[in-house]
Order: sequence, then C-alpha cells, then structure tokens
Amino acid sequence: MKRYLAEGFLIIFSVLFALFINKLYDTYKINKQKEIAVESLKKELEINVKILERWRKSHQQIKSRLDSLITNKNDSLKQELKKKDFFDLGVLTNQQSLVDAMMTKTAWETTKSTGIVSELDFETTQRLTLVYGLQDIITQRSINKIVDLYFEAETHQMENIDLILIQFFIRVEELTGQENALSGAYEDMIERLQEN
Repeated sequence: MKRYLAEGFLIIFSVLFALFINKLYDTYKINKQKEIAVESLKKELEINVKILERWRKSHQQIKSRLDSLITNKNDSLKQELKKKDFFDLGVLTNQQSLVDAMMTKTAWETTKSTGIVSELDFETTQRLTLVYGLQDIITQRSINKIVDLYFEAETHQMENIDLILIQFFIRVEELTGQENALSGAYEDMIERLQEN
C-alpha cells in the first residue's frame, strides 16, 4: 500500500512538475515575444520620428510660402504661378515631393495580430492606439485632402489663384498642426516604451 501511495504521489508530482515547467516555458516565450514587440515598436516609432521631422520642416516651408503669397509679400512667386495655365504645386513645394517617405505601422499591426498587445499594460496600449490613430489621420486623410485639392479641376482655374492659395494654406496649416501633435505623441511613446 505504501508503495502504491508513493508511486501515485510520484505520478502526481511528475504531472504537476511537468505542468509547472510548461507554464514557465510559456511565460518565458510570451515575455520574449513582448520584449521583441516593444523593441520593434520603439524602432518603428524612432524611424517615423525622423520621417516626420523632415515632413514638418518641408510642410512648414510650404505654409510660409503660402502665407507670403496670400499676404502679397512674395509677388514674384505669385507671378511665377500665374505664368502657367495650371496650378504648379512644385512652385510651393520647391519642386520637392509633398511626402518623401511613408511612416509605417507594421510593428503595431504585428503586435495586434499576434495577440502580444494583450501583454502590454492598458495605458501603453491606449497611447499606442492614439499615436497610430493620429498617424493614420495624417497619412490617410490630411495628405490626401491636399492631393485631392490639387487634382480638382477648379484648382487649375488660375483666375481664382487667391482662393486656391487660401484653400491650400488651410489644408497645410491643418497638416502642420497635426504633425506637431504627432511629434509630441511620438516622443512620449518612445520614452514610455524605453521604461518597459
């Protein structure tokens, strides 16, 4: 009887020990995935910060050109615009692209789709959602509003140049305001991720 009790105890202990080891391994694996996800998010945000800084500088220059055109401080630039029978956006952008690179959200999407996002604390998840949401607004709506305005037929009716410039100014001003907000959100988020 003692032998059966000892064997039974040994079997139960072995099963519980195996479950304990399995749980430890699962926890280790999840923590490792979380660590990789946090590092990937941090790197992605750092790259996006650099892209955003170039955008901010470029868009601020465009906003300044538009402001000087609207207030008639730069009549030579307005005359250059009027030389053509279409609205030449390149005059405003100094022949540069409106956006030179795209901000990404691959690490964020991967973190969500693999379920690792559930391992992050609530506040971090909430802030990441806000940051990437604002990034989406800029890349999917605000930039597109400017591009859409450019492709409208009325935009190329040069007799309405003053109205066209005001419309571009309003959209670029909205964009630069959002970029300023996103820049601060990026910095806060990177700092928070470094604490994890």
